[in-house]
Amino acid sequence: MGGWGSFIYFLLFIIVLIPCVISKDAVIEYHEDTKPCTYFGNTRVAKAEGGLVNCSWYSHNACCKRTEVTSVFSNMLPLYMASKDCRNHINYMMCYFCSPDQYHWYKDGKVNVCEKFCQSVYSSCKDAFYNGTRIGESYKNGTSFCETQNFKVVNSKYCFKYDPTVFDAATSLQQSDLLLCFLTISAFFTRFIVDLL
Repeated sequence: MGGWGSFIYFLLFIIVLIPCVISKDAVIEYHEDTKPCTYFGNTRVAKAEGGLVNCSWYSHNACCKRTEVTSVFSNMLPLYMASKDCRNHINYMMCYFCSPDQYHWYKDGKVNVCEKFCQSVYSSCKDAFYNGTRIGESYKNGTSFCETQNFKVVNSKYCFKYDPTVFDAATSLQQSDLLLCFLTISAFFTRFIVDLL
């Protein structure tokens, strides 16, 4: 297959290559949601927002903006001797203002956080050091930890809960996307070379 056949394979190669090289921060736009972002005084609704580096799981439908996330995380004091599970819990907790579901649990200027989430944060982070002090020595349990952060600890259907799958999904998605792109590009490149010969 010469001439046109090779050209068609080349075009198909380019069409497959483009999605593989597009930035992972690129966001597919969806229709705006009508759920209010109560943290921001109902002045905005959730929408797609690229570049949410520390809160990327909300990129497809976020109440926050990239600059707000950057500001919050740049002002955070570091955790020392924190496990990956602890860092993930704290990271997730800090992204509450990005959640499109905040209208359920952000009431009267406070995050209504699930007691189970608070206990899980405490359990994961009690041996970590924050501002020179071990978290387990500063707080007696998860409830005291969350209340000190100005959260209201509740047991209800509508409370801010931890979703650990957002961290696992991001890693496996990136790896599977790269493998799929590599295999597709290899197949097209091999076919293109064979047709040229």
